[in-house]
Amino acid sequence: MSVFALCLMFVCPVLLLLVALRYLRLHNLKMTVMFVLLAVAVGAVGGITGYGEMENSAKHSTESNYARDQRENQTRRYEQALEILVHLDFNHPDREKSEEAVRLLQDFADKELASQLEGSCPDAQTLLAYAEAMNQVALYRGHMTNKDVAADRKLLSIVQDMPEGYQGRLSEKILPFQRLIVAMCKEAEHETRLDKENAQKHAANLSQGKYGGIHPGDSETKIAAAMGQPSRVNVTNGEGAELKQYVFNHNGKSVYVYTRDGVVTDVSM
Repeated sequence: MSVFALCLMFVCPVLLLLVALRYLRLHNLKMTVMFVLLAVAVGAVGGITGYGEMENSAKHSTESNYARDQRENQTRRYEQALEILVHLDFNHPDREKSEEAVRLLQDFADKELASQLEGSCPDAQTLLAYAEAMNQVALYRGHMTNKDVAADRKLLSIVQDMPEGYQGRLSEKILPFQRLIVAMCKEAEHETRLDKENAQKHAANLSQGKYGGIHPGDSETKIAAAMGQPSRVNVTNGEGAELKQYVFNHNGKSVYVYTRDGVVTDVSM
């Protein structure tokens, strides 16, 4: 309670009552009553003022405690999310972990909150974006292709909105991740152009009555132009090499093309 409120409650009423007492001794009842009433009024004003100050002080203290608790809670959630993100792996993404990281950091989508906690929770919005991007990657269960990346508008949007040349928390993971997604997207565009060219070449071969023409020793890149798009491709790894079996259906017959590390090894029907 302030000195002003204390004066109104105690000092001023006492002085006024002393004046009233003086008039009482002089048998001036009118002035006595007036100063007594004035003392009561001033004391009441002081009481109301003091109560308001105490109420405001208590409210401010409650708000300060709430803000402190909120800050501590957000900082704890930030650290938990950071620990999860450190161990997320692009090649073996954990959907549950990435979802948990997004949930823990979700409040930092609020720019004002992120700004207020920048000191204790640096780069929270970028970490949230990384968590959301890894959550998208986890949808593919470790089998994300270049074309998957190019078709995933949400993932590309998140990555494009991340700071360029980022140097904050987990930059050693986030920067390579950004570059990988961008590279996979560009490679998908190259593959799409190549597929179109191969489809045109294959259509031209068919119009000339040609089909196949693939032989052992040919590059794997010639297969699509000669044979068209396969029904499926079976991939295995053995003896330190990547082995593939391309399966084609042509005029009701199955044609198999085998490759080893990008080179055709056999063609059979």
